[in-house]
Amino acid sequence: MLLAKGHKEGLPPKGLRAHSEDVLAAAEALFGSGEAPTALGIAWLRFFRLGRECWSVFGANLAAATLLHDLGKANDGFQAAMHGERDAQLMRHEHLSALLLAHQPMRDWLAHNPLLEPKFVISVVACHHLKAHPSPPPFVGYPEFAGRYPSAERNVLRIAETDEVHALLRVAAQRLGLPEPPEPPRVWSFDGEKGESIPSAAQAVQRDLRPLERAARRYRANGPAPDLMLPALKAALLVADSAGSGLPRTGEDIPSWIAQAFPAARLQAQEIENGILAPRRKQIQGFRERDFQRRATELAARALLIASCGTGKTYAAWRWVASQLDANPAGRAIFLYPTRGTASEGFKDYVSHAPEADAALLSATAAFELEDMFSNPDDPRGDRSFETDERLYAVGLWRKRIFSATVDQFLGFMQQVYKSACLLPVLADSVVVIDEVHSFDAGLFAVLTSFLEAFDLPVLCMTASLPVQRRARLEGLGFEVYPRDLAEFAELEAQAKAPRYQVDSLADQEAAYDIARRAVADGKRVLWVVNTVDRCQALTQTLRSLSPLCYHSRFRLEDRKERHREVVARFAATHDEVGGCIAITTQVCEMSLDLDADVLITERAPVTSLIQRMGRCHRHLRQGRPLGEVFIYEPDKERPYQAEDLAGSEVFIAALEGRQVGQARLEQLLDDLTRDAQPERDVLNAFLVDGPWARGGANRLRDTDDFTVSAVLDRDLPRWRPGADGLVLPVPRSFPLTTNPGLPRHLRQAPASHYSPALGFMKEPLTTNQDADA
Repeated sequence: MLLAKGHKEGLPPKGLRAHSEDVLAAAEALFGSGEAPTALGIAWLRFFRLGRECWSVFGANLAAATLLHDLGKANDGFQAAMHGERDAQLMRHEHLSALLLAHQPMRDWLAHNPLLEPKFVISVVACHHLKAHPSPPPFVGYPEFAGRYPSAERNVLRIAETDEVHALLRVAAQRLGLPEPPEPPRVWSFDGEKGESIPSAAQAVQRDLRPLERAARRYRANGPAPDLMLPALKAALLVADSAGSGLPRTGEDIPSWIAQAFPAARLQAQEIENGILAPRRKQIQGFRERDFQRRATELAARALLIASCGTGKTYAAWRWVASQLDANPAGRAIFLYPTRGTASEGFKDYVSHAPEADAALLSATAAFELEDMFSNPDDPRGDRSFETDERLYAVGLWRKRIFSATVDQFLGFMQQVYKSACLLPVLADSVVVIDEVHSFDAGLFAVLTSFLEAFDLPVLCMTASLPVQRRARLEGLGFEVYPRDLAEFAELEAQAKAPRYQVDSLADQEAAYDIARRAVADGKRVLWVVNTVDRCQALTQTLRSLSPLCYHSRFRLEDRKERHREVVARFAATHDEVGGCIAITTQVCEMSLDLDADVLITERAPVTSLIQRMGRCHRHLRQGRPLGEVFIYEPDKERPYQAEDLAGSEVFIAALEGRQVGQARLEQLLDDLTRDAQPERDVLNAFLVDGPWARGGANRLRDTDDFTVSAVLDRDLPRWRPGADGLVLPVPRSFPLTTNPGLPRHLRQAPASHYSPALGFMKEPLTTNQDADA
């Protein structure tokens, strides 16, 4: 029997024909068959901006791709690998599948069905593992294997069990209305001396796919958006293959499991009201719905909500979600955040109130974040399990309907991230909210706008502030700014214009020491923000006498979680309970910490960052409360920011110096300073610009310099196990780390002599005083 899957996890091997039919079954359960698309199939076409009239072409080409995608596994090297022989494969199986289908008799055979486009099928099959590149490294072969045997038999690849191959082709012929299939070439070689020449066939494939590549190139050069039939097919095969492989592994019946995951019934507005909004209203003491929150239900399918911190934007966004489910029926609701911390808070405050079968937290560390999230014995959510079947990986999330997630988890597909691509059936049938869009770096914002331009689904973007050019870019994509005029909402206008801050600049950091000491002595809550972890740690030690709380990104995850809880609890406590307090943090506080300080001391930073930091001071207006005190000083070094990041910040600070200001004034200054700014650079998104190819991992979703490496402390090695995310911490890439054979390849071993649970990982070994603090 030709094998498609070997022995794995105690399961028997799977035959090639059986696996191909499983993938077809998954595709038909997901998207439909014949002339009848499923509810997801209809949403998929809409998402890719394909009319219902495109269904027949989509369905036929997807059926062909699912049945033939693993044809290349029928070679002697792959079959030897399935039986345990190492280094047996000369080329990737999906690349050989593409070569087989591109062989002229096979192309002619596919062309007998007028709905089939052979070049679509060839491209979709070659790309279904996101490893098809048109030029060096070649899109076929394992050069290191072929080069090892340049003139030996290992240079030759043979199609095995040709009778079984022909039987699979006959199944495809019957399903697709094709005549008797031709015999594919049985022998292939890299040097071309025996059978078909692999390099020549690869060049022929490249020529065949060149028209599709030219269309992608025009789009890359700011031309018209390409027709999305090919990306829709590529993504559809990837998700069908994922389901067709994973569900049988867990003993699930493919059609029935998928039918339960994607029922014809839509998510209802009343479910959002009963499962999220009503419990949240009950949770907030003295809740009163504001007019601007209520009228968010009148917004269109594309809207940009801009309102100050603490005004109730998130509640308004969920009101919008409910209204959109009435206007644009969908199967899911997704709330996307820029960080793991904000996604966890969004889950805790809103999504977790929904039924546990529907609610999902999705981030790189979600499993750890869920541990003890509802530890209060009076919280009924503590008895729930929000986990999914780990054996199904991303497919297991298809049964969830309401998500709080990081933006990377769902938009990663734009840069050919496999797990994110597996979530496309969820995303394509959703109503989406994207929070804190001001915080997106240039790369992520460019990917966001490309996504919004290419795909059709209801989206609400949300932020407290946004530079003029970003606002204009979103408006150009059809986003309605809300509120357009603050005067429409008297309460919101009064809150925006009310003086909140007394702003003063300081000569340097030392000038702030006495301010911090006096404020803590007076019982005030002080937030001090610096721009690097090293300065955060050093300042914490300098002000040791004030018992400061240190919070930044360079902790073990379990310690960072504890530091987060400690900071939030200390700032939420009354003066009688804790007296004055001080937290020293980095820019992680700008979104991750929901707190209300009386005094903010901060290093100069980009204007949007300063506005976010000020949003953590005097957050809640109360009658008789003194203004928040804001002090800004120049750091010794600009890093981690570049000069262009800090453009306008000196003018911004000078305009605030010595004044009492509110959020409306900050917004006006931001508008004035960014109106004539240079356009942000564009970033290529691989999902669309790859055209007929797919280069997973070639592009990043965010701009990042990768300054850190994930590591485990040497003293934690006895506790480490796969999934022990709480023990992982980021360590500066410049720090000399060691490898450990007991750790996965992406993790390094770090010395515990440099780590304090109170201060995090330090570049120098801990001193006696620091050990005492720990």
